[in-house]
Amino acid sequence: MKESRKSVVRGLFKGGSIIFVGLALELGISFFGKILMARILGQVEYGVATLGIKTLSFTSAILLIGLNTGVGRYLPRFDHDADRKGIILSGLELALPVAAAAAVTLWVFADPIARLFLRAPEAVSVLRAAAVGLPFAVLLKFSIGVVQGMEQTVPKVLIRNIFQPTIRFVLIAAVLLLGLGSIGIVWAYTATFVAAGIAGLYYVVRHTPVAASIGGTRIRRELLRFSAPLMLMTSMIMILSNLDIFFLSYFHSANDVGVYNAVYPLAELLTMTLSGFSFIFLPAFSRLHSEGQKKEMLRIYQVVTKWVLLLTLPALFYFVLFPETIIGITFGQEYDEGAIALVVLAVGFSVQSLVGPNMQSLTSVGETRTIMWINLATGTTNIVLNYILIPQYAYLGAAVATSISYTLLNILYSVALYHRTGVHPFNSHLLKPLAGSVVLMAVVASVVTVGFQRNVVTLFGSFIVFGLLYVLVILRLDAIQEEEIMLLLSVEERFGVDLSRMKRLVKRVIGE
Repeated sequence: MKESRKSVVRGLFKGGSIIFVGLALELGISFFGKILMARILGQVEYGVATLGIKTLSFTSAILLIGLNTGVGRYLPRFDHDADRKGIILSGLELALPVAAAAAVTLWVFADPIARLFLRAPEAVSVLRAAAVGLPFAVLLKFSIGVVQGMEQTVPKVLIRNIFQPTIRFVLIAAVLLLGLGSIGIVWAYTATFVAAGIAGLYYVVRHTPVAASIGGTRIRRELLRFSAPLMLMTSMIMILSNLDIFFLSYFHSANDVGVYNAVYPLAELLTMTLSGFSFIFLPAFSRLHSEGQKKEMLRIYQVVTKWVLLLTLPALFYFVLFPETIIGITFGQEYDEGAIALVVLAVGFSVQSLVGPNMQSLTSVGETRTIMWINLATGTTNIVLNYILIPQYAYLGAAVATSISYTLLNILYSVALYHRTGVHPFNSHLLKPLAGSVVLMAVVASVVTVGFQRNVVTLFGSFIVFGLLYVLVILRLDAIQEEEIMLLLSVEERFGVDLSRMKRLVKRVIGE
């Protein structure tokens, strides 16, 4: 059991580190692209472009009917090529016709949707641009689900985290240089999905059994039975992350949409670490569950949660302490009126880091109906909160509604996971460094608040001091255990570097 745990942890850290690097590249490129759009287009045009971009991402995620997660779960459970071919073809046959029909519908009805539902007649053209990209966005996301099911991280990183954002950034830069405005931006996103979707399909054809001259046993009904609840799950998740944009457009203006879409991506950066580990965590956790290794499931979950939280806390701390400064450095002072909304969103997003990959774990053990009901309850709550808060408080109301909803969502996920498997994130190796970190953050915040102005110099200077103290707190308060040494072994193995001195230092600090 212990050797099995070590093997899984090493796999998680190796795969997770690859995904983390890929996510860092993707978010860095994408984030810089959003900064360029926000600074050059201004609040109103940036808001209009956001409506088209959000329509594309929102609709494509729902149209996928949860099939990307379905194939991600089923593929690692089958070893024969015929079975895997049948799973992939079944998913494609279900997803692509629906996506094509939806694209035609959005193109035809773009005018009434923009005028009646968004109260933004200037958004008609961006909606039609988004419609063209829908089938390709679905194809890309499905292909990434296949990559996940094949338990391969590199293709996902190359296609989704490097190729797609790089092409998108180049096109965005060209659009801004040519002065094509919001409509040009959405066409840039659409063209990117076309290119990345074709790249994803190329991987599926070349590196899976889908094109092999063997029979493929279709499991459309079984796959749909598993994935259909995930469609509602995905719909509710997309409501949590996108509906506020449409409410802001309806009740206020594209200007408010622009401000909110400046602070939202900043807060969303706090989910990067969890996303990096979650991609490889789902099939690994699913395999442990299929083997009945409950103790290993608990330990692996706690290890991942601990490091996700410890890597997220510093960013959360500085978002709360320097919101105006961070917004000014990135999107510009034009958007710093959204500082309070940034703080609220940052706290809400960080809750998931505290409780870990709960939704992925529930998916791994087949609890999709539980996820469906939880998401339905949370999504409904979010709709009600948005309707109550946004008309009066605009983007601050949207931030409060989103944070409350995400907190509720993660509480319900965690309770359901514990009831189903006994898995939870809390042990002394998490709570002790967490408590020490909170004390350290309180001290640093007090010193900065009393003795310094909150500006760029103070931000970077205090971050250096805080970072050094934070590492010492983690090392001294029992955060690093035997499994974490596997991370160093994985780095040695992957990059061929000698970390013997570092391993000796870590062992000395933790008392081994």
